[in-house]
This record gives sequence, C-alpha cells and structure tokens, in this order.
Amino acid sequence: MKPANLDGFKTYTQAVKEGKYDLYVGNLFGKYDNVRTYWEDQLTRIVLRPYLWEIVENCRSEQKGVRIVDLGCGAGQGYDILTKIDRRDLDLGLQHKRVLPPDDLSMFLGLDISQAMVEKGQTLFSTHPYVQFQQADLSQGLGEIKQTESPFDLYFSSYGSLSHLARKDLVTLLGDICHHGRDGSYIVMDLIGRYSIEWPDFWYAQSEDEKVRQYNMGYLYSDEVRQTADIESFPIRFWTGEEVRELTQEITAQVGVELEVVRLVDRSILVGRHTDTRSFNSKLKPIRRSINSLHEDYLRTNLDELMLDSSIFPDHPFITPLLHELINSWNILLEFTQRRLSHNFSLPEIKGWDDFPKPLQFALMTIDRVIADVGWMWYGDPRANIIEPQLGYALRTLEYEMQRGWGCGHGLIAVLKIKK
Repeated sequence: MKPANLDGFKTYTQAVKEGKYDLYVGNLFGKYDNVRTYWEDQLTRIVLRPYLWEIVENCRSEQKGVRIVDLGCGAGQGYDILTKIDRRDLDLGLQHKRVLPPDDLSMFLGLDISQAMVEKGQTLFSTHPYVQFQQADLSQGLGEIKQTESPFDLYFSSYGSLSHLARKDLVTLLGDICHHGRDGSYIVMDLIGRYSIEWPDFWYAQSEDEKVRQYNMGYLYSDEVRQTADIESFPIRFWTGEEVRELTQEITAQVGVELEVVRLVDRSILVGRHTDTRSFNSKLKPIRRSINSLHEDYLRTNLDELMLDSSIFPDHPFITPLLHELINSWNILLEFTQRRLSHNFSLPEIKGWDDFPKPLQFALMTIDRVIADVGWMWYGDPRANIIEPQLGYALRTLEYEMQRGWGCGHGLIAVLKIKK
C-alpha cells in the first residue's frame, strides 16, 4: 500500500530508504513475497482484464493512446500490474499477448504524497518517457491536474492506497474524478476489507470513527524485529462492499454524474498480510508463510500447516457461513492432496462429491490430474516444483471463485464506471 495522505508518511519514506520498494519478485517474506506475486497481483489482473480491454479497444478506435492516472502510486508498481495482463488465459501453444502493450499508452501519471516514492518512481521509470510522477495530496481531491490534464481513461489505485483517505476525503476525490473523467472512464479502488479474518474485532463497527482503525506495516519486517522495534501505526479506513455501493450512490446524487459499481471482488481472504503477523488476531496461523512455501522452488511444504479451523473468527450472521464454506473446501482439497501424494497410483475415495461447490470439484480434479501426470518423474523434485505450485493456484482459485465482494478479504477491489 502507499499513503494517500500524510498519515504513515514516515513509514513509507523509511521503507523506500531500506530498499523495500526496489523491483523484486518472489520470496517467502516481505513486501514482494510469493503470495503477492502469484496470488494478489494475478487476481487483480484477472479482475481488470475485461475493463482494461474495453478501454484499449475504445482508444484504438479513436486513434489515441490510453491515459492512466495511478492514485497513491508508490514507486509505480501499478504500471507492472496493468501492462502484464494477458488478453486471454494461455494454453500451451500461445505466447503472451498483452491487453495493454506499452506502445498503446500515451500517459501513465503516478500521484503520491511521498516525495521519496515520487523520486523512486522517476528513477525506476527514467527510460519510459510516457510515465510521469507528481507529488499530490489526494485528501484534497485531484488538485491541479483538474486544470492541467485532460480526462483519463482509467483512474487506478492498488494495494489499499485509497483506504488511507477518510471517507469524506474519498467523497471529495471521487467527486473530482466524476467531473474530470469522461463518459466510460473507469475507476479502480483498492481498499482494505473490514470483514477480514485478520481483524474480527472490527467486524461490528457502526460509527464512522469505529471504521477507522490504527494499522501498521509490520509484515515488512521479521518476527524478531516486530517483537523489539516500535513499528509506526497510522489510521486506515476499513470498507465493506455494501458501503462502497452506498458511497457511489451518495456521490451520484451529489455531483449529478452516475457512478456505477461494475464489480466488487474480495482478494486474499485467508492469506492476508496480517495472517502471519497476527497483530490484530492472535488466533491465526501464519498461513501466508506456508502458501509462500508452496510457490518456492525446491522447497517442500508441510501441508498440515495449511489446515484451518473456524475458531479463528467469531460468529457473524452472513460472513461466518461464507467463511465456513470456504475453509471447509480449503481443508478438503488439502486432505485429498495429502492422500493422493501418499498413494499417487490410486485415487482416494471422495465422499460427498455431489454436495461440493463447483470450484472445489474442479480443484480436486485438477490436483488429481497433476499428481497422476507427474508422479512418475524423478528429476527436479516434481512435488516441490510442479505439484505444490499447482496446489497453490487451486487454493487461490477457491478463494476467488467463492468470494462475494463483501469486504471479507484483506483487499477489496471495486471497479466503478463513469456514465455521463
């Protein structure tokens, strides 16, 4: 995440100095861990693909380049997300064809309150003439770019950046965007979900003050550092899907421009950043760490450590049933995988198949086929390098296909469309 206002400014400036925003992919810990690379960024791309494709096609028909503004851009990681989306799911014979090749861009403008972030972005993208960065305080709306820049096709945010804004400030920003954008422009809000298992004490917040809580970036540091260091906290506004719908209705009424909620998606329901730190829920297992292991070369994961139970969160009238179904499916897939690995030449009995959710049925068939197809291999540790990554993707797909966009994940992606 990146700060959209002054709260947390010192944390992010220090993180830049320590190199935590250097371009790096894949790890067991830290900012660029495997869950971010293979789960979070990929799911964001899957969600955005149809809308970005619509933007690109419209711009091509008008013979103009795509204009994007990244709100709370950090050091420009959003550029990597948007320019590495494939047009379709790839079969074995296809090469990558991106939805948004860099040549289709006419501007990618990053706005961030942190000058350290702006300077880091300018350094990283110094060879990209159409990528620019400016310091801006988004709590004041779009600021001077309302007058200096023509409308953007996409008003984009990532990694919870807009949760740094108080609700009233987000209303101001979205109102400015509605006036500034054109008919058909999209807005992508990446927010922090309130119903995450990471902080069940926040689930029943009622007043606006209760929906803003202190947050920290302790996941950037080792267990030892978290236990001894004074890690800075700063206020974050936690959101539900219903609140996003209410927000857009309010803005539509205020500014006279229709703001449609096109898609709401929960991301990282069981593997959010703070499942490992347990800073807000001491009952959690360090599940993200184990998922990171699934995607690490030549490292076998203890699958027992991935099993979950429902005692990690309290009862809630509609959140609890959804989480129970997801956790039950998650555990069934893990148990099947363990039995299949132990008896890779015979199919274990599966009871209750007809009652399983469709995503679970597909995941079970996938893992069965993967193990059957590679079980004879002896070179390169096929369990660690083939089977476990595929298990990771299967678990990711369970989360994605069983989510409801209610704010149950660490991240809540909201795709909005301006209609004039």
